[in-house]
Amino acid sequence: MFTKLPGQTSRRVGAVLIAAVTAALSALVGAGGVSAAPTPLVTKYDHLVTDDGWRIELRASELVVNPMSNIANSFASREGWVSARVAGLITPARGRTPSQPVSSGVLEQFLVVGCQIDVSDGATFGFGSSIGPNANVTISGQPGASVGGSASVSPSISSKLKPGRITEISLGKKTLQTNRASIRAKRVHLRVDGCAGPVTVRVIVRFSVSTPTADDTLNLYSTRMWL
Repeated sequence: MFTKLPGQTSRRVGAVLIAAVTAALSALVGAGGVSAAPTPLVTKYDHLVTDDGWRIELRASELVVNPMSNIANSFASREGWVSARVAGLITPARGRTPSQPVSSGVLEQFLVVGCQIDVSDGATFGFGSSIGPNANVTISGQPGASVGGSASVSPSISSKLKPGRITEISLGKKTLQTNRASIRAKRVHLRVDGCAGPVTVRVIVRFSVSTPTADDTLNLYSTRMWL
């Protein structure tokens, strides 16, 4: 059995405390050191054949997430841009003649944003002022977007974030007029304020097709990325 020398315990506790404080400070100021290099994401593709003989294809490509240094130099803000192109296609399945016509088709593209630690409840951080009532995410550069049941807003939209929850924001919705449609959102600006913890984003794509006898929906998900 080893006997602890005087002062060993206090030095060990002190080292643990220093490590904890260092980790906390790194988490708070980490946003300022985020690389500005764009991160291309893997192209996603899926398809299905409906019960009445249609082949539905969905592809998400040109997926890029680019974190940027926050212009306000705030530990509670994140900034960057997101790009994506999504496309949907409806054709007769190979070797089959569809038994029903297509009644409607809708292609949708979403950006989901998650905040781990909301610090916007009025708490102060030694700067002499509070941050605000709710963490907030703002999307700009996407015309015709809308939030919930509100009217279309252009060129930017905002939504409230709560810790541990995911906020879904539309990046475009297209009703098919022919058998195909696409939506491209290039370098859409994203800003998250009032979030001290990690912020993650993901692009989700949805393709819904309806006939008199069947409803089918395809969903694709991009890789999760840190902002």
